[in-house]
Amino acid sequence: MRIFENIIRGIINDSGLKLNTISKTSGISHTYLTKLINDNINRPGKDKIASIMLALNYSIEEINTVLAGYDYQALDEPDIPEILENNRKRKIQGNTLSLYDDIHVKLLLSPMERRGGTKILVKEAPSFLFMPDELYLGRKVDTNENDPPDKSFYHSFTSALFKERKAIFQMSCDAGTRFETYICRHCLEEYVQKVMDAKQGNQPELALRFFANAVAAIRANPDQHRTWIMERCPWFDYMIQGDDRDDPKVFFFGKKSHNYDSTHDQVNLQGFSSDSPSMIELFRKETQLCRSAIDPQLMNNYPDSLIRYFIQLFTSYGYAEAFTAHMDNPERSGRHHGR
Repeated sequence: MRIFENIIRGIINDSGLKLNTISKTSGISHTYLTKLINDNINRPGKDKIASIMLALNYSIEEINTVLAGYDYQALDEPDIPEILENNRKRKIQGNTLSLYDDIHVKLLLSPMERRGGTKILVKEAPSFLFMPDELYLGRKVDTNENDPPDKSFYHSFTSALFKERKAIFQMSCDAGTRFETYICRHCLEEYVQKVMDAKQGNQPELALRFFANAVAAIRANPDQHRTWIMERCPWFDYMIQGDDRDDPKVFFFGKKSHNYDSTHDQVNLQGFSSDSPSMIELFRKETQLCRSAIDPQLMNNYPDSLIRYFIQLFTSYGYAEAFTAHMDNPERSGRHHGR
């Protein structure tokens, strides 16, 4: 039998993290990790290697390099179900977990949203889960993947994660989960202008469907989907999951205003999650500031006042009829609310 170099043990040791922490953040059992460290597993499962390295913020390209050292093929679509199954076992515990690269943010959102409970969202637009798949998957994101096969897997993996998050969202809404969203008016109107002025493909049409899905959900269930426009621009985009529970979690999404075409390392800290009581309290205070800055004209006669605001917003671009038509016929995945 071929004896493989224990590459993954070196990666675990180099992380400086305890096995218990890696187990929580990867979904791989502490028992399995212990066997790995003690050389009791010669060739770890392909999904185990991928899940451990994803939890430690490695890129798809780096994971494929390690997989080759164990005589595995590069990650491909058939590998996704097992990696997602491991991801569902992740636990958001232990103060703060930093996240690099867009895929790691998406990965952690799924188990966080699965926890349920009241969700508070502060960002520049409604939840991206209201987006048509074509718009969400067509967005330009920063990725550290350079090879075409790595990029192809990245896209397939992102698509699978988005589908899973939408399913979780549907179940949460069916269970009566409450969602509160706070949006800066200036950021929102800048965002709408950017997407409506876009010339490539059918982006304006997709953007119309995105916002129409969100507004349709608000109109159908105004007590469940509480969306407010603020006369205030927060420094941070963030989410509090389970705000009505004893063990809420906060997810901070870092803001990045500029992109540059350059050859230097593009890996950036994209955000973090935390269950630290002091961190939760900090973001709850920030939420109170958001509530105090809600446009009073849009609070009165809610949700009709908010619906009129969005119709007027798209009227200024000549899309009033199209927006109303999409709002009257929303997509199933757009009936409810997420990030």
